[in-house]
Amino acid sequence: MTSFFGHLRSSARFPEFWSYSSWLSIATKYRRTRLGLIWAIMPVAVFVGAIGNIYSHLMGHKSGYYIPYLAVGYIVWRFMVQCTNEASSILRESKSFIMDGRIRLTDFVLKSLSKALFYFLISLPVAIVAVTWSPEMHLINFLTILITFPVVFINMIWWSTCVSLIGARHPDAGEVVNTMLRFGMLLTPILWVGGRYAVGSLGWWASHANPAFHLINLVRAPILGESVGVYTWAYLAVMTVGGLALASFLYRRYRRFVPLWI
Repeated sequence: MTSFFGHLRSSARFPEFWSYSSWLSIATKYRRTRLGLIWAIMPVAVFVGAIGNIYSHLMGHKSGYYIPYLAVGYIVWRFMVQCTNEASSILRESKSFIMDGRIRLTDFVLKSLSKALFYFLISLPVAIVAVTWSPEMHLINFLTILITFPVVFINMIWWSTCVSLIGARHPDAGEVVNTMLRFGMLLTPILWVGGRYAVGSLGWWASHANPAFHLINLVRAPILGESVGVYTWAYLAVMTVGGLALASFLYRRYRRFVPLWI
């Protein structure tokens, strides 16, 4: 069973390796710190609290709307960034396991995703507090994340698989990805509100051509009590199916070369 979906199914059935190794990586990172896992949530809380209050005044938005908008958008963006950064180097960092015969590369992809998912889940209380604090929001809307976030996770599976293969072939891929993600946050409606542009304008097309916008908007819009546009649903449907097909092709075509590349 050498197909992408076959290996992915096997990795999901036998999670012992990637789940334990990801937890061990997190545990050892904070083991000697005084605050422990509080350090995992503190950067998000400080960012949302400080930037939210400052930018809401600079951009002329009500803080009751802007802070939840920023909080939800930022934690979803942070999840995608961590998935991408981890995936770009995960196969090279796992050289000893791969050379020892562990050729089911989806184990390493899920390891990177599980670490990013842990940080996402531990950051959720920040967004929950922001939504609860705002008089304009309803906490019950947060339950929509149970339906919308799995779509983001599925897209991160195929994306991380492609990035991991590219990172195994090209050691510079990690630096390129890191640079692109720095600019990506500025181009994605996280700090600025995407609905400010009129439909059909250049700004509207620029934001709606960004796949990160649609992934974030899918999660954020229902929480804020807004509807998800038909364009977003169509965009994500095509991207998900096309991305899974691309990951399947690249995995089947180049998986066997990974031990040579690393």
